[in-house]
Amino acid sequence: MNFPAPAPTPFQVALERYQNALNYLDTSHKKSLKKEQALEILTARDALQKRMEAEAEISVDMWSKLIEQDNRLKQKSYKITQVLDLAEYRETLPISAQAWWWHLESRESLHPCNRFDWLWRIGKLVLLGVNFTLIGTIATRFLSGGSGLLEIGGVIFSTFISLLQTENALTRTRQKGFVKLMKFLRIAEHWYEEIQFSVTVIVFAVLLGIYLNFSWFSEFYKQEGNRLQSPPPASQELPNLASAEEKYLKAIELDPDNLDAHYKLATLYEELQDLTNGKKHYLIAAKGGFIDAYNNLAYWYLRDNKNAEAVELLEKAKRLLAEKDEKLDQFTEDEKRNLALQKYSIYKNLGWARFKQNRSEDAIANLLVAISIAENPAYQKFIRNPGAAFCIYAQLLEKEDKKLSQENWRKCIKLAEGRKINTEEEQWLYEARKKIKVK
Repeated sequence: MNFPAPAPTPFQVALERYQNALNYLDTSHKKSLKKEQALEILTARDALQKRMEAEAEISVDMWSKLIEQDNRLKQKSYKITQVLDLAEYRETLPISAQAWWWHLESRESLHPCNRFDWLWRIGKLVLLGVNFTLIGTIATRFLSGGSGLLEIGGVIFSTFISLLQTENALTRTRQKGFVKLMKFLRIAEHWYEEIQFSVTVIVFAVLLGIYLNFSWFSEFYKQEGNRLQSPPPASQELPNLASAEEKYLKAIELDPDNLDAHYKLATLYEELQDLTNGKKHYLIAAKGGFIDAYNNLAYWYLRDNKNAEAVELLEKAKRLLAEKDEKLDQFTEDEKRNLALQKYSIYKNLGWARFKQNRSEDAIANLLVAISIAENPAYQKFIRNPGAAFCIYAQLLEKEDKKLSQENWRKCIKLAEGRKINTEEEQWLYEARKKIKVK
């Protein structure tokens, strides 16, 4: 005779409800737990606790099932803390301290991933200190010598990010904001320290990238300065020397070894007749082995009749040219042409310096090298004034060979036509026209 199964006790009913609610935790990783489902699990556990306290006797089998279901909840507690801010519920509802299921976030500290949280925190604080040091260095370099909105905005943004991180790390208010954001993104609490550390590393990487690429930014500002100083003819823009100076100064601040920036700034000061600053930056570029700076600085010494100082600079430049000559087969055509133009200027000015010192033989030797380059059609059109070397040579020949002198005066005039000439060259042309009676 079959007897009907005994009716389940209220505790068994509550346990079954709890077990069924826990099935929500078995949803796939992609499908997040809903807030209502999480609350159902917790209220089911509340109801089960009440039944357990009211039940006179609970079998060993029921105790075993309860422990099994509680372990399920503990193992996947992060799914609930992702969607519920349990602290808010504890503030509103009459929840006892013994109701551990309403304190699941405290169990996150027991997660295996949290074993190294202390290490992440230390690393984060160390990197925050490094980040502020980098920001200070970057701000000093970028904001010196005047700054545009781009530079100011970049520094403010990086400073804001680091300050935000610091507040997150050191203040409870910001920590709460961070926790809310993580919950909104449904990120488990045991990943919080790793995420904060990762963000700090990313900011550090960005700042370090800027710091290590100061030379790149320096080159960028130098190019901008060059564009403002000498706009392309097609742009129809007028030179903006004040802005160009600012760009060159920023390029030098970012990379003091940017010799080309020193040289360009010197040419700008020369254009502004600020010879003191011009000579200063020519000297810096020359000391770094910048050949064009040697030449331009020597030119100013020649104008001041400091012929010995000019010769010393030009002889150093000749040695640098000789070193380049040894590597000539490795140069591109453009590099070879640029070397030829540098040679012309150096040898022409050295010939001029020796002529002023009344050392005719040395003057002739140097001038003939310059003349050979000026007569080469491949280079002639790129030289600012290819007639200058002939002007000096003609003066040197005045007393020794009148006929050859006349011939060089003619070349002086012919090759200077349509060229940009300086004060000395203008005087030489005046002398040339007088000598050959050209009006």
